[in-house]
Amino acid sequence: MSSGQVEAKLGEVAVRTPAVARHSDKATARSVQVDSRLGSNGTDAAAGSEAGMRSERGRAILFVAGDISGDQNCGRLAAAIQRLAPDVQLMGAGGPAMREAGVEVMIETTDLSFVGFPGPRLIQKHVSTYLRVMERIEANQPDLVVLVDNEWTNLVLATLLRRKGVPVLFFFPPQVWLWGRWRLPTIVPLARRVLSAFRDEAALYRSAGADTVWVGHPLCDVVQVNEDPALALREIGLDPSRPLIVLMPGSRRNEILGLAAPILGAARLLQERDPSLQFALPLASDSLRSAVERCVRASGVRDVALYRQRSYAVLSQAKVVLQCSGTATLEAALLGIPAVIAYRCKRIEYLFARYLIIDVDFIGMPNILLGEMVQPEFFQKHVDAQHLADEAWSLLRDQNRRRAIESRLARIRDLLGPPGAFHRAAEAVVELLPDAPEQQQRLAVGG
Repeated sequence: MSSGQVEAKLGEVAVRTPAVARHSDKATARSVQVDSRLGSNGTDAAAGSEAGMRSERGRAILFVAGDISGDQNCGRLAAAIQRLAPDVQLMGAGGPAMREAGVEVMIETTDLSFVGFPGPRLIQKHVSTYLRVMERIEANQPDLVVLVDNEWTNLVLATLLRRKGVPVLFFFPPQVWLWGRWRLPTIVPLARRVLSAFRDEAALYRSAGADTVWVGHPLCDVVQVNEDPALALREIGLDPSRPLIVLMPGSRRNEILGLAAPILGAARLLQERDPSLQFALPLASDSLRSAVERCVRASGVRDVALYRQRSYAVLSQAKVVLQCSGTATLEAALLGIPAVIAYRCKRIEYLFARYLIIDVDFIGMPNILLGEMVQPEFFQKHVDAQHLADEAWSLLRDQNRRRAIESRLARIRDLLGPPGAFHRAAEAVVELLPDAPEQQQRLAVGG
């Protein structure tokens, strides 16, 4: 599909009129009612009229997640919303975590995320998904659309939804504090509210005029060891008495294909130095298993256990982690584990990011938050088996260095905020919804 065809398709979505006009009118009325509750210039008459329309169809939220971690965060947020407002209808585009939380998943979208520039086939897949999601939104007319992470996909959706007058909330918004702050004037008008996991990010969005709530990072609630680590190791075929290194080449297929070779190569070099070492590699999805198994066989590394991560019991036993830059770096940091962080991309992507977008000095989130190189990191041409192995070997053997890193990592949990992020996020979401039916009835009779 050519770029012209892509634009035509998206334009087609944006100009559909009958359902759009009806929804735009409802969205305007909803906006007046919400602004009234939050202290803006709404009117009781508009709120009462819209309350009557809402009582007929109930309150509804539609979630959109484009990858596995987004699906998991949507699922946890949905569960928290249900506890606060069990009458709200939850639907969306996502995957198994959302479905398990009681969300009506209309479209599977957990394989949309990508790193770097998308190719023609991926662009075509995204356009097809946009069309289907917009059709669902037009058909169901939710009171709020919650877009989670996956900024390249969700920014397009937010733009289309704004044209239709559909209220949007960003949870894990576009990371303008890390790359491309110049995008703020374009992004801020797209969302009714922004929920941020990071304090500095929330301050930046707020200073740009966005209705922003700093909820803290959900990983503070999620990263807990709730089972016996020795038993967890035995269940995946590993020996609790042997030293463990966890390998985390990424959760997206193109990340894994780009980083599996150097990370597994480093593991082989480490195993040659110390044959007692064993390795665990968590899979974000079972669909990745066959590709990862091929990489493991090609590397020649022994004693590698592939497993689906149900808890953090296995990861908590790692002496060192070799990992791709991303959310996983915070998981290791919250458990106090020294890690070697790696990232590489195509040269054109590197040049684009280096000179036009990146606003930070590090690639690993723990280092960004701490403002110093605590977890060693390698980028582009320096990502090779030898560099990674040498650094990991130092972390295994140098106890003074390990203790210094562990001491600095102890600050991460406080920087990410107190527990309860999903509850705070749910409160911020429900606050934007119209009143519940019983409240509407009170409004109708003047009470």
